Amino acid sequence: MRKIFASLAVMAALVAVPSVLHATPITGQFSITGASVTDDGSSLTFVPDTIAVGAANTLTGDFTTLLSAYEPGTITSNFSYDPYVAGSGVITLTNTDGTIVTYTLNTLSEQSIGSYTLFTGTGVLSTNAAGFDNTDGTLLFSTQGNGTVTFSATTSASPSAVPEPSTLAMLGTGLVGLAGVIKRRLA
Repeated sequence: MRKIFASLAVMAALVAVPSVLHATPITGQFSITGASVTDDGSSLTFVPDTIAVGAANTLTGDFTTLLSAYEPGTITSNFSYDPYVAGSGVITLTNTDGTIVTYTLNTLSEQSIGSYTLFTGTGVLSTNAAGFDNTDGTLLFSTQGNGTVTFSATTSASPSAVPEPSTLAMLGTGLVGLAGVIKRRLA
């Protein structure tokens, strides 16, 4: 019986500890611009593969400190989207202070509307800046017609729900109370 009580007490302590140790999800959005992209109907090729962060007014949330306007970056050439292979598209932006923001695409889908082709991607934003968790995000950009065109894109972070410390503390308290009830019934 003491082993059951001790096990439940350890579980309650372990549940409460992560509430103090979690980092912060990335929030906000930023835009990127590039020279041109070729859309051949099944893949996108960025030529050259260098890109830049958009103007300062396109940076919101955490990206106002992680990135600077017009900072350079790269985008993996050949985003094949018919079908798209998860993780094959990567956007990397490097700030002058050494901060790196990386967006790895897990999905990329295409939708044609007249002469426009809209692309929507989902993936994970990460940074080497301390205190930030990898965060789910979306990427939206469009091209006009087939062939080579200029492009711009907007990326936004959408943090996953993180349990509040008070919720975890209540769960731990409930487990301790349940252990007490079990101990009393078995005694």
